[in-house]
Amino acid sequence: MKNQVRVLLYDLEVSPLLGWAYKIWDTNILKIERQSYIFCFSYMWLGDKDVKCISQIDFPARYKSDPYDDYDVVKALWSLINEADIVVAHNAKGFDDKVSMGRFLVHNLTPPSPFKAVDTLTVARSKFKFASNKLGDICTQLGIGAKSEETHSDLWYDCIQGDRQAWKKMVQYCKQDTKLLHSLYVKVLPYITNHPSLTLISQDLDACPRCGSGKLHHRGIRGVYQRFQCMDCHSWLKERIADNYEAQRPMYVNDN
Repeated sequence: MKNQVRVLLYDLEVSPLLGWAYKIWDTNILKIERQSYIFCFSYMWLGDKDVKCISQIDFPARYKSDPYDDYDVVKALWSLINEADIVVAHNAKGFDDKVSMGRFLVHNLTPPSPFKAVDTLTVARSKFKFASNKLGDICTQLGIGAKSEETHSDLWYDCIQGDRQAWKKMVQYCKQDTKLLHSLYVKVLPYITNHPSLTLISQDLDACPRCGSGKLHHRGIRGVYQRFQCMDCHSWLKERIADNYEAQRPMYVNDN
């Protein structure tokens, strides 16, 4: 595309709250001893092949001084989101984006530059009917990957205790989630009719507004619109026919 659109995919792993309670089940916390914080996050830019992960143990001086201080991890996350035009996560609206913004605020960071959010969980709930909308369950059903055998519940306590082997497993677990997120995002992209338009960001009006490809195939006319399909992501697009069409640049909109 004429102006590169930066699409960030990411996943968070956070600690549980530490608090006091009288009961185990269905209880109120009497006093919070320690708030949740971010253990680590994994990420990749759309178009890259490798998933990266940034964790507390990547900052040994701060981790040794205070193992519950996630400032360096949060600042690294802020820098990445600040670069992004579009940010993708599974349950972004209910968890990842809100947790991220909350930690930015706690650490007195200014808001990152504006971005468009894509939540694959919202897409799954609104477009499809799966038995479970969990990331791992959807990816397993679609045959595009599976969650790590290790789970967050297996590892969080040992990570808090400083177990280096547990940290290595936590990082791999987190990276696998972003790998699955990428596969799911690419798979469902043609179904996301309200996806932020890449063409409006890049000003490359001859490209697919969802994936940026220039491989658009004309699929006839419907009403006052010409119809196109992207040969890369398979999204359907439409373009209003104008009297001076030959002199205009195409302006594609989503085919809802």
